[in-house]
Amino acid sequence: MNTTAAARAQENETPKAQLFSLKTPYMQQGRVTQLVAETPNMRIHTKINAEGGENELHTHLAEDHSFIVLEGEMTVFDEKGNQMVVKPYQGVLLPKGAYYRYLNTGDGNLVVLRIGAGVPNKPKAGEPKRIRPDGREILGGSVENKTVPPIEMPGKFFAESAG
Repeated sequence: MNTTAAARAQENETPKAQLFSLKTPYMQQGRVTQLVAETPNMRIHTKINAEGGENELHTHLAEDHSFIVLEGEMTVFDEKGNQMVVKPYQGVLLPKGAYYRYLNTGDGNLVVLRIGAGVPNKPKAGEPKRIRPDGREILGGSVENKTVPPIEMPGKFFAESAG
């Protein structure tokens, strides 16, 4: 067994597996995005949109990401209006630079797993993280992004047994 200082330091810096839960509140209105796990290069979120929830056309400049529908139905639109209907246990991959918006087109809440890879919080100096087709920045939680005040369903959760 190697007990040198370098070996001990390397052992202390070895990445470790992370357990995470998908438990997320169902919504009466608006949407919730909940970070459940992350590394320097990847983030995993649950997202729940109340019926009819949507966002505005945009792209991420420094992040590839995907949505996997766990419950409900999502329709994803590109900048030309083309659409993809994504049903439970299907997903959509969005490479950085791909313009999209989505709409909850199912009955009830839309529950998705969002997995992002890249370094979205560290764009090049002076560059925004998300932009519209006209090049202007659009913030995820803004009114321009069709954000409405979130209202949770009291005591109702997706994956409640997950803890």
